[in-house]
Amino acid sequence: MGSKTLQLLVFLFISAFTGQAQNSDPHGNHESAITGIPSEKILMVLDITVNDSLQYQQYRLKVEPLIEKYGGIYLVRSGGMAFDPDPAQKVTLVEGNWNPNRFIIVQWDSLEQLQNFVTSEEYKTVAKLREHSALTKSIIVKKYHQP
Repeated sequence: MGSKTLQLLVFLFISAFTGQAQNSDPHGNHESAITGIPSEKILMVLDITVNDSLQYQQYRLKVEPLIEKYGGIYLVRSGGMAFDPDPAQKVTLVEGNWNPNRFIIVQWDSLEQLQNFVTSEEYKTVAKLREHSALTKSIIVKKYHQP
């Protein structure tokens, strides 16, 4: 998935949930001092099939500090890549035939935070490495909170 497609996904998601998020937590990225309800965190879920391990590793090393800089937190980083020899990090098939090469979940405190990352010039430059080395499928969802 190209960065333009990712930007479109972020834009559509923001359009669909901005009003709801503003009404539920006017304090944005933090627990509301008024309601005590945590803000809605955003999860970006990625299924990545790597075609060029060396170029993807360059992407991975360059994107990690950018994700951190823009407030993202890796929740899941699994796969069977050569630079990830730990068997505990491999994807384990439970049911069906889905077996992603790399499976990643990154948490963001807000859609704005994710949008700032995706639209930054720093990321646009680094994203080209991923676009040339892997096929990416990704979705954005709100983190589930029990009522």
